[in-house]
Amino acid sequence: MIDPDKNSPTFNSYASVDDLKKYAEDRNITLADGGLEPLLIMAMDYLESQKWLGKRTDVSQPLSFPRSGLSRDGVSIPSDQIPKQLIQSQCRLAIESVENELQPTLGAEITSERIEGALTVQYAEGTNTGAPNFSWLKGLLSGLIDASDGFAINTFAMR
Repeated sequence: MIDPDKNSPTFNSYASVDDLKKYAEDRNITLADGGLEPLLIMAMDYLESQKWLGKRTDVSQPLSFPRSGLSRDGVSIPSDQIPKQLIQSQCRLAIESVENELQPTLGAEITSERIEGALTVQYAEGTNTGAPNFSWLKGLLSGLIDASDGFAINTFAMR
């Protein structure tokens, strides 16, 4: 059961089923009449695996949001609110999950197979990225998500 009430002890989703239906309707996307709650839960699982900026408002809250210390385009996001773009992201991810596994167990791409008594499988190098690529997500969650890829070079000049 989806509970989008951030003040509830069973809070488990940023978006409600109605939010998902409205998001899809506004974009002329047709969803099945039933089975929307599991889509929202899969989207929630994906969102909860992300590296967020700021910090949880309450250390005992069940989900990553609400958070404090966030701003978007120079405007502070109140620490008691779930940002609209987060709700939109969950809805879009829920729609993506209809046809795509959001958190697949990945292996490398198979480039050739041969069966001659024993099975031979060859994988392409560099094809196991470990995660699906939702290029739109970083833009939509700008100011909320740590968009770095875990690699940084700090430089300074000495004169």
